[in-house]
Amino acid sequence: PGLTREQWQHSLDEAVAARPDHVSVYDLQVEEGTPFARWYSAGAAPLPREDDAAAMYAAASDTLRAAGYGHYEVSNYARPGHRSRHNQVYWKGEQYYAFGLGAASYLEGRRFSRPKSMAAYTQWVGALRAQGVSVPGMELPQESEEDRMLDTVMLRLRMSDGLDMRWFAREFGAEAAAR
Repeated sequence: PGLTREQWQHSLDEAVAARPDHVSVYDLQVEEGTPFARWYSAGAAPLPREDDAAAMYAAASDTLRAAGYGHYEVSNYARPGHRSRHNQVYWKGEQYYAFGLGAASYLEGRRFSRPKSMAAYTQWVGALRAQGVSVPGMELPQESEEDRMLDTVMLRLRMSDGLDMRWFAREFGAEAAAR
């Protein structure tokens, strides 16, 4: 909140000077129902206007690419060999199993999150034990093929590698790829 184009460019220049292998550049979004949304006051500290946010995005791309970072995902830049392996699991639709309060997992076509409060988490673990569930989430239905295809398209198009339609046809069938 309150960020100017000049301040943003200074932050970018400082980031480049620090020479990290990876830089993430996310546009702040105020999501309803979050603690930040309850705290945030648009009048007191406004977010950049849409044209300023677009200019800041372009400045990030120009500055970071000129410094040798590849723009490999909508909001991520990396030096060669330093793409985030962790995030690429999400963007490629691969499976992941997460632990802890509120952690989200994706296993065998099932997306699920763990409870966010400790009391609810403890109760959830107890219920799983009582039911003899060894791998949480496996009792849930798999997402539909249509949902899996839509997620794949949306997530793969976030990356500069894009969506390989030959791979898509092998994964989902030639008819789905032709749609």
